Amino acid sequence: MAQTRILVVEDEVLIAEEIRERLLQAGYAVVGIVDRGEAAIEAAGSARPDLVLMDIRLKGPLDGIAAAGEIFERYAVPIVYLTAHSDQATLQRAKTRAAFGYVLKPFQIENLLATIEVAIHRSRLEAGLREHNLAFATILGGLSEAVVTTDLRGRVRFLNAAAETLTGWAAAAAIERPLREVLRLTDEHGAARHAQVATTVVATRATVRLGPGDWLERAGGERVAVEGSVAPVTDYVDRIVGATFALRDVTATRAAERSLRARTDELRVVVETAVDGVLLLDGEGRVLLFNPACEALFGRSADQAIGRHVEDFIPRPGEGGWREEFAAPAPRLWPSRARACSARREDGTPFPVEISVGETHRDGRPAFVVVVHDISDRRALEAAYVGAVAHEQARVAQDLHDGLGQELTGLALILAAIERGALDRGLPNASDVGRARDLTSHAITTCRSVARGLLPVAEGHGGLVTGLRELVRQLGEFKGPEIRCSIIEAAAVGLSPETADHLYRIAQEALTNAIKHARAQSITVTLEIDRQHVSLSVCDDGRGLVAVPVSDGHDGLGLKTMRYRAELIGAQLSFGSPTTRGTCVVCDCPQPA
Repeated sequence: MAQTRILVVEDEVLIAEEIRERLLQAGYAVVGIVDRGEAAIEAAGSARPDLVLMDIRLKGPLDGIAAAGEIFERYAVPIVYLTAHSDQATLQRAKTRAAFGYVLKPFQIENLLATIEVAIHRSRLEAGLREHNLAFATILGGLSEAVVTTDLRGRVRFLNAAAETLTGWAAAAAIERPLREVLRLTDEHGAARHAQVATTVVATRATVRLGPGDWLERAGGERVAVEGSVAPVTDYVDRIVGATFALRDVTATRAAERSLRARTDELRVVVETAVDGVLLLDGEGRVLLFNPACEALFGRSADQAIGRHVEDFIPRPGEGGWREEFAAPAPRLWPSRARACSARREDGTPFPVEISVGETHRDGRPAFVVVVHDISDRRALEAAYVGAVAHEQARVAQDLHDGLGQELTGLALILAAIERGALDRGLPNASDVGRARDLTSHAITTCRSVARGLLPVAEGHGGLVTGLRELVRQLGEFKGPEIRCSIIEAAAVGLSPETADHLYRIAQEALTNAIKHARAQSITVTLEIDRQHVSLSVCDDGRGLVAVPVSDGHDGLGLKTMRYRAELIGAQLSFGSPTTRGTCVVCDCPQPA
């Protein structure tokens, strides 16, 4: 009570003094007594009272009702009217100008005090309500979602700024208009939806979601896609008094979704109709997608494959295999270029493939796309071509050895006989015949060398061991690095002539590279033979590989040729360094069972 400060506006001095005395006795503070409307406005501005007791009849041109209106408009101070007039016109006029109470003269002081208490309480409630509404209006105004509130009659009660933008209606023009005019909700075919939605919310007292099939027709006729919700509004006794629409424009989002779905469908068709197998793997290498081409390649259905590890289909694509790659903190998979390796069908049959691996993301986690290309037919054609070349080499070598070689040998014998006869007769052309015989002998040696070069590891020439020793001997005759040959025979060589020839050609290519490019001082060729494997190594002390590692595939023709030959015979080819310098080319070939 002591905190409540009251301004008394009364033109009769005795009544004003009596009111002041009784207010002080009741514990109120009286901040002033004035008898004119102008003075009341000025005193309200300077003293800032909590309440004004206002007589309607005042001295001067401004009566109490007019003065009360000014005070309330400027300072929001509640007004309690004091008057001896109770006519309806005066009462109606007073109601419209900030009246928080109305006391007729003469009055009992108890009635006045009760009216003051009610007015102060009501003023505080309304002030709190204004602050509450202001806070909510600020919050709703700052929302990016459009908010529209209606009453039970279907009239618009509130629009926030986002709703004005979305609907094309200004709030001042929309308030109290029917919802069907302001919020023109339709389905995708243009049928009105607002009445159906509002009726459902009121009837069920549940929130209704607006989604993919809902549209809004703006004031200018433009249709925009919307989504959001409609919820019931209840009062303090849980009665439904209206509905609130919360909407957002999702036109761009739906367009993006349609485009994404179209691209997804296109990619799905590409994957499903691709000739090559396509696998999608999670970050640990488990199969998430297995296209129809994969089903044909691996001989198992997608249902059987999904969830299994890629290791079950493509064993050991690199050092340590897939499992170690996926277990690493940052998987380092093959580059996206195609790389040859071996795959395995459901029945365990291996077949050659080329795969490429690309990294992507799925649900925010790493994932990998593996494209598998079956190269069985190509390998068969390549093998047939290599076999045809080898067969032609053997035919030419045989013709040189058995045909031209024998003819030259016969010619050499004839020339030798002619030379002896010329010498016995002392003919002057004996020396010319001798030179012809020497040239023929040299041609025989060259013919045999060419024939041996075409079939360096033929059984008739001593096989792989003899062929390697002869290769080292021939290369060692030229000026260059020292070349040594070491043969460790714990078992016999059981390789086919074709396999032995490929192994010899790998050694030949490795030696040529070391001599031409490594600037080596010494080269060692080692052939280790046991019952399970034939291992060939060519190691030098030169400057090492200038090219990047063979696993990247960026190498010269010589390295590609060696790798190709190793793949044809099922051997493992690797490159390394024996010490801090130099290069070791190692080819490990399995012996046939």
